[in-house]
Amino acid sequence: MKISKISTQKKNKQRYNVFVDYNGREEFAFGVHEDLLIRFNLRKGLELTDKQVREIKQQDAIYQYYTLSINYLSYRMRAKSEIAEYLKGKEATPEAIETVIHKLEEEKLVDDLQFSKAYVRTKMNTSTKGPNKIKQELILKKIPEAYVEEAMSEYSSEIEVEKVIKMLKKKFASSSRKKSFQQQLMQAKQSLIQKGFTQGAIEIASQEVDLSPDEDDEMDAVRYQGEKIWTKHARKHEGFQLKQKVMASLYQKGFKVDLINQYLDEKEED
Repeated sequence: MKISKISTQKKNKQRYNVFVDYNGREEFAFGVHEDLLIRFNLRKGLELTDKQVREIKQQDAIYQYYTLSINYLSYRMRAKSEIAEYLKGKEATPEAIETVIHKLEEEKLVDDLQFSKAYVRTKMNTSTKGPNKIKQELILKKIPEAYVEEAMSEYSSEIEVEKVIKMLKKKFASSSRKKSFQQQLMQAKQSLIQKGFTQGAIEIASQEVDLSPDEDDEMDAVRYQGEKIWTKHARKHEGFQLKQKVMASLYQKGFKVDLINQYLDEKEED
């Protein structure tokens, strides 16, 4: 087939429409970027084989996927797996994805190790996530294990303990006075574990923070919880059995026996 005309596309002046003479009729053959127009020396009157056309189309698709990837990277660093998923969503073939990523790596635009280190630093400084959570996120992004381990060194144990201390202080400064101190502490530790902090860091931080219950607050909490439990069990029990039910429930909620007895004594007086 012979190129009969090359025209600039209206919406993108860097792309061209290539027309060929097909059985005496001029037909659109393909679109191409100007870089490929120059590389393949495309011009009016040039004879093209079907194989050459397939090659040009393939290279143009890769070029477009590469351009999309550059734009995708302009917002923030990306892992290779993120680029691959993005291009897959654009219907790129596995071969095209591999070619584009290889080119991006050669140009130092994609680097899973540097991405991982930056990711750890960002999450460490801007979120309440612990190292275990961040590590899991890197694994889900298909970062090689060696890179994950090296990147996680950015999140030192000292930094982790410091973050846990701040979070514990904040938690107990605004904590509810309707639960026992022990229950609040247990829930705080469980929350920290769910956020990805290590058990060791939590224990060290717990020892460094002055976490001691206020007796008046504890007594108020006993009364609050006790009334709810008393009302619940009073429908079925009374006397000694009722007191035993209330005592057992309050003990399970983390209250000390002497405070529970004080509350029960108050109830008897009432």
